[in-house]
Amino acid sequence: MKNNIIREKRRLVFNFKRITPKIIRDLSNIIEQEIKSLSTNETIDHYIIYSVDATDNTSFESQSNEIFTENQIIESRVVRKVVMRFYTKDNSKNIEVQMVHLINDENSENFISVSGDEPNWVNGVLSRLSEIINNAENQSKFKDRFSGWIISAVFVLFNVEYFRLVHFEKTQYELLATLYVIGVPILSASAAFGLHAYIEKLWPSVELQTGPEYLQLATKKRNNMKWLMATIFFPILLAIIYDVVKSSL
Repeated sequence: MKNNIIREKRRLVFNFKRITPKIIRDLSNIIEQEIKSLSTNETIDHYIIYSVDATDNTSFESQSNEIFTENQIIESRVVRKVVMRFYTKDNSKNIEVQMVHLINDENSENFISVSGDEPNWVNGVLSRLSEIINNAENQSKFKDRFSGWIISAVFVLFNVEYFRLVHFEKTQYELLATLYVIGVPILSASAAFGLHAYIEKLWPSVELQTGPEYLQLATKKRNNMKWLMATIFFPILLAIIYDVVKSSL
């Protein structure tokens, strides 16, 4: 009769989060608490696995959350995927957590899934796990909200300034002049698309902030971009805007 039970299943997909080793450990601790609360029969007939896939093509598995011990694997390697799976063999209790470092999580690969015989248990576990995810630092939505506008503005201002400063006169090098007229806007458009693709990688949809700081490329590149924007980009942009406004007066 046990197989005829209709079980409740809840699934929470999350995005725009920065997942740190502490968040990973806190999630695994919730699962460990559930394992400790199992009855004698459930303790015998249950399955648990934690797995870690790193960017250096190494992978690790364990039936203990000691795999996430501080200053060990997830803080010595840059991790691209973490999976936690727990279930009793009669399927009365199931928990699955998956976290993947992704630029765009179009396939909803970052999720928490809980199912079981008791709706109260399902909702309670999901609530505790989701609370930890909610407490994780939010990923900036800069790339979605502003990057397109900023890059478009730079593209337009650059080309306006270029054609304002560079004068083309008929010479024996008309072909060369034509190439400058057509080629520079095309090259600047190509550069704009390349910059947009680069910015996309700086703010992953879900970012696993694991490993030593010097190996966390997204964080390093964001810091470098902030420095470049503050010291080089914005001063040049303001100078171009000033020149355009001044020449139009």
